[in-house]
Amino acid sequence: MKNLIILTFLIFSYQGFSQILPSMHGVHDKKGLGGGSGSGTRNFTNCSKTGREGPSQSDCNTAYASDDLNGEVTVTNGIQEWTVPTTGSYVIEVWGARGGGIGITCLYNSDAGIGSTGCLGANGARMKGTFNLTQGDILRIAVGQMGEDYSNQGGGGGGGSFVAKGVNHAGATPLIIAGGGGGGHYATKRAVIPGQITESALANTSNWSSGTNYGPGGGGSWSGDGADGTVDNTSSYSNPGGGKGWGNYLVGGVHAGGNPHWSLGDGGFGGGGGGSWGGGPGGGYNGGPAVAASGIGQTSGGSGAGSYNSGSSQDNTAGAWNSHGKVTITW
Repeated sequence: MKNLIILTFLIFSYQGFSQILPSMHGVHDKKGLGGGSGSGTRNFTNCSKTGREGPSQSDCNTAYASDDLNGEVTVTNGIQEWTVPTTGSYVIEVWGARGGGIGITCLYNSDAGIGSTGCLGANGARMKGTFNLTQGDILRIAVGQMGEDYSNQGGGGGGGSFVAKGVNHAGATPLIIAGGGGGGHYATKRAVIPGQITESALANTSNWSSGTNYGPGGGGSWSGDGADGTVDNTSSYSNPGGGKGWGNYLVGGVHAGGNPHWSLGDGGFGGGGGGSWGGGPGGGYNGGPAVAASGIGQTSGGSGAGSYNSGSSQDNTAGAWNSHGKVTITW
């Protein structure tokens, strides 16, 4: 009789526990800790952060509070870390950020032949690919931020958007990167250069006169920092800073300083170069190079950064995005 009572208790206990398991499993999948859900989409943003530096944990906690990413993202030095919830095929689409520029009437817009739009910052690239990922993989995501605007002289370069895989930042491997667009310039003779779909950046060589001064900071790259720019060897102006590369967490470059008359823009997070008398180059797989000139008003808009895509079924577009960067992951 005693054994029959014990057996009956065990049967009812098992039935009750088995009814609880499905709801527990659903919570488990939400955070990517267990078996993983069969499909889903995650949209990563700049978490409302602007300027040279990326978002903080607090910024993204607020931005994702009512989103599927709530509780799934850890932020370190502006880089958003996300754990792959299930093994399978993932489509990753990334957009680089636009360069700084407020669209004021160009000083030489008649020469440019493109109206006032020549003073706007150039758009970032869009890159899309399919990747085979394993449950537990850690993706490290930098969402590029627009270069800062300007009211005189050059805007900052747009930041690139990066997705890499690895257990730590230094040892991560790039999966896909969308280059940022070059910053605008009030006296631009030709249009600034957008983010490219090739790995190589595209320099803006439309300066009216070549030289070694008055150039912006270079754009940051996957492999290293952009070079600092040069201003005027005889002046007290401070040189603009190059955007930092992946190893230094893609902080945007500082604009040239020393004269309050010049309103210039810092490079956006994602490696954008600091603005000077020319627009700052974009950050990306290969950051846009800085182009100097021989005099004030003779420099160009910023160079466009290169991009990278190691995925299959690629779909890439140069100069496709006119805002802060973003990253979408679908499975």
